[in-house]
Amino acid sequence: MGTEHDTAPATDIRTAFRTCPLCEAGCGLELTISNGAVTRIRGDRDDVFSKGFLCPKGSTLKQLHDDPDRVRRPLVKRNGVHEEVSWDEAWQVVAERLPAIIDQHGREAVAVYLGNPSAHSLSAMLYNRSMLQALGTKRRFSASTVDQMPRQVAAGYVFGTPVTVPVPDLDRTEYLVVLGANPYASNGSLCTAPDFPGRLEAMQARGGTLVVADPRRSRTAEQADLWLPIRPGTDGLFLAAMVTAGR
Repeated sequence: MGTEHDTAPATDIRTAFRTCPLCEAGCGLELTISNGAVTRIRGDRDDVFSKGFLCPKGSTLKQLHDDPDRVRRPLVKRNGVHEEVSWDEAWQVVAERLPAIIDQHGREAVAVYLGNPSAHSLSAMLYNRSMLQALGTKRRFSASTVDQMPRQVAAGYVFGTPVTVPVPDLDRTEYLVVLGANPYASNGSLCTAPDFPGRLEAMQARGGTLVVADPRRSRTAEQADLWLPIRPGTDGLFLAAMVTAGR
């Protein structure tokens, strides 16, 4: 008589390497995937930029992905309640209502808001411009219009495009002036420099100088070798004085 044995389902475990999509630092991720589901996230130690660093936001990507409140399908508001619909139905609603609104009220009656993840999505960056041009509205808003527009204007003048994200060579910097930023809180958002605070401390450890110009004594100002508490709103005057000093 044969013996019956319980057979456990085979477990497919693999490792995948990705780039964190949450901010401009672009830290490398090492993902452990079991039967198609992510079971562990940690920093990729071989990543040339982040070298294994991963902030708390990146380490919680799995929780964000599995969050029951995450929007997974288009929502259409009907009778004061948002209802899940298919993509085809959502596009149909847009195709029916948008032209009527523009015909009746003009193109400026339409506003567009681009969420933060769109800045880190290649597909979104490819189609956003075409969509905005087709709509013809000047009412364009995004996460950038909340707190990043001065940086984008500067990037447009310096790099030729406002969406360019600089890669500061902090590992070989000897003298750094931080103006209007607090990388100890933001981790250096708006530039590709994973573990910005750690790189600042490494710069100081090898004899470099950190200067922070900020009206508020921020966490970064506390770390600085020289803190310049300029008056609020005088950033332009401060920079002009630097340019004309010694003339």
